[in-house]
Amino acid sequence: MSPHAAYIAVPKQGKRLGEGFSKAAKLQALEWPGRQTQPARGYQTPVSYLSDLLALRRVIILCQVCAPRFAKECQHQHYRKVFIPDFTGRTDGYTVNGRCDSCTQETAIVGGGRAYQPEEEYLKTHIDPSQARRAARATAKALGTWQFVQREQARRAHA
Repeated sequence: MSPHAAYIAVPKQGKRLGEGFSKAAKLQALEWPGRQTQPARGYQTPVSYLSDLLALRRVIILCQVCAPRFAKECQHQHYRKVFIPDFTGRTDGYTVNGRCDSCTQETAIVGGGRAYQPEEEYLKTHIDPSQARRAARATAKALGTWQFVQREQARRAHA
């Protein structure tokens, strides 16, 4: 299935286009199929699929089992780990959930995963953790200790 081709699907029970699909079926249709693992449709090895994603400069999600094997290649291709600040403190900010592009396993099952994004796209969509840390420290230094604590409590109360 090509990602650029348009396919029209009509369900057996529907008489008109788009009729008869459940909400779950519509959501499943939007999900990217990922790496082909069925021999009848053309088997694709994890290495070749990740090479294709690296060449297309797409975001890559790897589980904790696969990340050590492919992280060096991601760094070599100028990819960065995606950082999403977690104010709850449950994760380190680099943990993402989704389907691993290597083994096609859900990353939540194996303890979370890591997402890697091309460096040229990274600053358009995410914050740099070191810059955010520097800005927070500068703000804390500019305010007195008591003012900083009061502001943080007010921010948490509104969140």
